[in-house]
Amino acid sequence: MKFLFVITLFLFALGAIFSPKTKLSYILGFLGAVSAFLIGCFALVRTQVLWNFHLLPSVELSLYIDHLSGIFIIIAAVSWMALALYSVDYSRLYSKKRLSTGFNLSLAGMLLILTAHDGITLLIGWEIMTIFAFLMMQGTGKHFERSYRFLAFGELSTICLVMGFAALYAFTGSLSFDALHKGSFFVLILLSLGFIIKMDIVPFHSWMRGIYGDIPDNTAALLSAPVTLMGVYGLERIMPLLPHNQLWDMIIILLGAFSAFWGGLQAAAADKIRLLPAYSTVENNGMILTAIGFYALAEGSGLPNLHYLATFALAASLILVISHTLSKTLMFMSVGHAKEAYNVHTIDEARGVWSGVGRIPALGIVISALSFSAFPPLIGYAGEWMILETLFQSYRFPGIAVAFFSALAGILIALAIGLIGFAMIKLIGYTALGYDHGRKSRPIPNRLMHIAEVALESLIVLGGIGLPLLILFIGFPHLLIGLLAVPAPLVLASGMPAFGVISPTFIGIIMLVLMIIPLWLFMKNKKKTRKVPSWNGGIELQESEFFSAPAYSQILEHILRGFYRTHETKSKTRSSIQVEDLLIRPTEAITRLVRKVGEKTASVLMNGKISAYVAYILLIFITVFIIGMMVK
Repeated sequence: MKFLFVITLFLFALGAIFSPKTKLSYILGFLGAVSAFLIGCFALVRTQVLWNFHLLPSVELSLYIDHLSGIFIIIAAVSWMALALYSVDYSRLYSKKRLSTGFNLSLAGMLLILTAHDGITLLIGWEIMTIFAFLMMQGTGKHFERSYRFLAFGELSTICLVMGFAALYAFTGSLSFDALHKGSFFVLILLSLGFIIKMDIVPFHSWMRGIYGDIPDNTAALLSAPVTLMGVYGLERIMPLLPHNQLWDMIIILLGAFSAFWGGLQAAAADKIRLLPAYSTVENNGMILTAIGFYALAEGSGLPNLHYLATFALAASLILVISHTLSKTLMFMSVGHAKEAYNVHTIDEARGVWSGVGRIPALGIVISALSFSAFPPLIGYAGEWMILETLFQSYRFPGIAVAFFSALAGILIALAIGLIGFAMIKLIGYTALGYDHGRKSRPIPNRLMHIAEVALESLIVLGGIGLPLLILFIGFPHLLIGLLAVPAPLVLASGMPAFGVISPTFIGIIMLVLMIIPLWLFMKNKKKTRKVPSWNGGIELQESEFFSAPAYSQILEHILRGFYRTHETKSKTRSSIQVEDLLIRPTEAITRLVRKVGEKTASVLMNGKISAYVAYILLIFITVFIIGMMVK
């Protein structure tokens, strides 16, 4: 297994080296992802230390795989493989060398994160992933300053992790994950906050609005799915090990629930074709964070009757992770496929994907969007059912405060699911199944794009119908039972004593049977169907007269104008409704403050006077000397 790990890193390194030959670079990245997938499969059945190195007598660097890291390596590797295949064709449209270099090295950094067993190794992988993802964003040369916001939040995450592991070392004398159970509340806050920032949880999402529309398609998918997955993995790794704190668990639950609500709210109003999926990431990761917090709260209570609920919440978080990673990767690939074929940026402009671009990318948009809309029996339906079932069992806790705030989180999550459903209907109706206006798409290489899209479409459908297999895969067989005419293990029970049950496999079979007759009738009468243009009193409809995506969202924007700050902008020829994300305002204020301070500082230090430079160097020397003496 050590040899396979070395081979995987070697393939990613080769992919970076051969970046001038972009197709070869992405093929090597694909092979590295396949190798990583095999590592994950091995880790499911065997825990193994891959590497140990004593940096100092009390500091050990180690790489380690177990069942949890195996789950996340497999999930990440499936996304990596799909994106690498997609990028082989995409490289013919976008052949920047920096992009394939950043892609391969970001994957290498993620693999280090998923196998790290100490703070230093994890931070090395964390920085590799963050820096090379940032370099991928720089490929377009547009909005150069805005991409630095991503880097700023990435480094803020790193600072929190550095401080957290430093505090762990101060308390325990070790940086190993094995020492986490001796950590303090201070360590818990810093480490969990570092991982939460990487998940783009509100308000740490504010960098995305200005950049998602312009970065390359494979970069957008990488940032939204595998990169945020690393934050989830970090939380899943540390939360069971660190000492429990009920107050912090409740803060995490409410923060996740509010983030889910806010992400759904903004996605419902988005009119950019890639901004809507980006806000969907905020919503999905909010639900995942809520599930993790609820697991920590229930498990940390020490009450035997809450152990089942805790494991169900943990299983819910993992099913949501699988759903989000697969569906979001597919959504960005399919949306990017349509965007590149039409060379457009808004939802309205991308209409008619089914007939104008192709059925495979259109089906990718439909399946991924329906999964996010909790449409049975897709995998997203199972995950969102599980998180709601988890939260609505808050009555099992003895304290009224916990029950109240958990129920409040459940209400926010339910609203978020409704808002995302609203947003996804818009995405499906105006892109995949939108009215074909006769716009011709440009021919683009798409054979490998299609293979990647079909693979993920199949996994999302099969993952929902085969949910019992996924529950067994993540290690929770005791959640599966038999009930009435449905045999074990096809029924998933949310509580003991029974609270709620579901059988996506049985639902899938019923839906398939019920669809046979309507599908047969449709195919039989397909040739008799006659399509006619929309009637407008005999006058041909102009492009501006069709019902648009902003019009679809306008009622919601008006009703919730307190959240959206809805306002009308007018010009001589047209008027439009504008909304804003209010939670971006603090970040923009901080940005303006930093810019002003930087300009003032630069005018003082870089004033062209030799004496000022000498004084600056002398001051830095004295500061470093004093710090060195203190450390000694």
